[in-house]
Amino acid sequence: MTGLAPHPTTGLARRPRRGRGEEGETLIEVLVAVVLMGVAFVTILGGIGTAIISSVTQAKVTTADSVIRSAAEKVVSDPYVSCASGYETPAPPSGYTVTVEVEYWDGVGAFGQVCPAADTGVQMVTLTVHSTGPRPVRDATLQVVKRESMLS
Repeated sequence: MTGLAPHPTTGLARRPRRGRGEEGETLIEVLVAVVLMGVAFVTILGGIGTAIISSVTQAKVTTADSVIRSAAEKVVSDPYVSCASGYETPAPPSGYTVTVEVEYWDGVGAFGQVCPAADTGVQMVTLTVHSTGPRPVRDATLQVVKRESMLS
């Protein structure tokens, strides 16, 4: 047997004595190691959680932007309606709503909520997309100026 020396009185093999400080880890060393690993784990987990929340928020903002641009394209491509109360927009995906508000040019220098007696042929259409759900994002708003075609 290598590494084992016989005991002087019993003759049985025994392990050689270790010098001071070589007995192994103390309880405090183990506790410090566990605490350090816990802090590192919590930090990494927090970073992953923040990245996930950030990714979900960015996806919602991107979807809202896509919805509002599709709605604006539909409003622009539809024919002008004199004193329209609203315009149709494509159906938004679940978790989003689209509102349409129309203001009318008064012919002097301002848009107003009430259509003038003689429609001036210019409207400002305000589109707003609102997201719902557990983490809603800010509303996206886009204004489109709609003019009556002069070709008719």
